[in-house]
Amino acid sequence: MENYRNTKELFTKYLNNSISKDEYDALLDYFRKEEDDGELHQLVTDAISNEVQEHDPIRLDKAVDIVAIRLRNKLQTRKRFRLKKYLPYAAAILLFSIAANAYYVFIRHKTKIEEQHIVVSAEDIKPGRNAATLTLADGKKIFLNDVSVGAITKDQGISVSKTKSGELVYTLREANGIPANTINTLSTANGETYQIVLSDGTRVWINAATTIQYYANLGASRSRNVKLLAGEAYFEVQKDKNRPFIVETPSQKVEVLGTHFNINSYADEEKTVTTLAEGSVKVSTSGDRVRHFILKPGQQSLNSNNNIQVKQADLQVALAWKDGKIYFKDAPIQEVLRQVSRWYNIQVEYQGAPTEEVFNGGIKRSANLSGVLRILELSNVNFKLIKRNNNNVLIVTKTN
Repeated sequence: MENYRNTKELFTKYLNNSISKDEYDALLDYFRKEEDDGELHQLVTDAISNEVQEHDPIRLDKAVDIVAIRLRNKLQTRKRFRLKKYLPYAAAILLFSIAANAYYVFIRHKTKIEEQHIVVSAEDIKPGRNAATLTLADGKKIFLNDVSVGAITKDQGISVSKTKSGELVYTLREANGIPANTINTLSTANGETYQIVLSDGTRVWINAATTIQYYANLGASRSRNVKLLAGEAYFEVQKDKNRPFIVETPSQKVEVLGTHFNINSYADEEKTVTTLAEGSVKVSTSGDRVRHFILKPGQQSLNSNNNIQVKQADLQVALAWKDGKIYFKDAPIQEVLRQVSRWYNIQVEYQGAPTEEVFNGGIKRSANLSGVLRILELSNVNFKLIKRNNNNVLIVTKTN
């Protein structure tokens, strides 16, 4: 790349998807060499000055990815005092990415990697949806995605309805004579999520592959008991000083009066993580040796084999799913892909040892799978997406 004019022309061609292979290679060569600081600044400035809507957002995303990955590699090789000069450029790239409705991602490497352009020729996969299955006390199953808005069932003083926003709402119609042993079950499969308002007013968000059980009338006994049989749920508990709210998982019990907290109890995560956003909770181990731990806002407990550790939580990471995002910080690829497999309902297989690189970043859960795969691409993770026995399988192969 001999001068700035050629650089800008090739960059524009890339944005417009009219660049040839030789020109594309030349553009990559530009970012591999030691460029002039002012020239790089001008390139980024010109890129973000264009009207975003005039371009295909997907192509814009890819263009930003190339600039960002080259800039990151350059920063890794510069002395510390040079870093300040490039921070405005990195910020400009991030703003450009957001303006184009792109995902955001920052990658921290254990070893320096080089750019690899991977073309995925597999059918894209849509994100999960708002859906769940309600199982009533008599065993009747109701697929909530198939029922209309309005009343679903009325039984023994309890009305169950579906709102326009897709919530399942329990309403107490009679104060007396409602049995306390009427248990309902709400479950989601991979690629599903749902919200429920229990009869005491407590709101619960349930993540993919999650099952909870609860009494249709939580106020009929001295305590309000809910079981999180599997998966992940976020609770905003209605305050009631006379009736503590108790959530039981296979490995622990959480007791509160009124608070906001999240429990991640997936079997394949090998630990149960309770994260407190507001209020106070008491986490107790199960088994013969019961121990109690009080969490403060911003803390989380990690329960592994009945051993609990309490630490400060990263609420952005822990609660991202509830806010419609997939987000990870210093996460190994196995942890990232466990989230991905549940939300996009895919299977993941590894051929060879997984990369030891850790990942930081995120993407909206409304994005197609291709957005997540781009994060792997930029980290030189090789993969292929295949269809096997009507299941989508992501095969992660040897990494560079």
